[in-house]
Amino acid sequence: MPFTDSCTLCPRACGIDRTVKPGYCGMTDTVRIGRADLHPWEEPPISGTRGSGTIFFSGCTLRCVFCQNRVISHDGNGRALTAKELAAHMLDLQDQGAHNLNLVTGTQFIPEILSALRSIRSDLYIPVVWNTGGYETVDAIDALSEFV
Repeated sequence: MPFTDSCTLCPRACGIDRTVKPGYCGMTDTVRIGRADLHPWEEPPISGTRGSGTIFFSGCTLRCVFCQNRVISHDGNGRALTAKELAAHMLDLQDQGAHNLNLVTGTQFIPEILSALRSIRSDLYIPVVWNTGGYETVDAIDALSEFV
């Protein structure tokens, strides 16, 4: 699922070379996250008593006008990370007692997310939740099925 020449990670398939400029999602090929923290106010079935280990990714493939996370998803706020740093955040959330790893709006970074998850496969023992608007390609769902 590479996007170096022509991004096809989401159904929009904007075809942008995200190493050169942002795609429809507003993101380049550098992972950006707005927040990585325990989220006790997520949907009750996944937040449990200690919270969901939520990582909010910057950018979005839907760009809904009513988005509750607009500052992150539309405005691109957040900080850049490598796949290795993303993996460290994932394990840190698990160490803090998260009931699960809750990846919010990550479609535009699937290759890096999968790289991070593969690198910590033997250390990650909590379930992974793919928390998006459901606008995914069959290829994306197939690729994520290894972990989600």
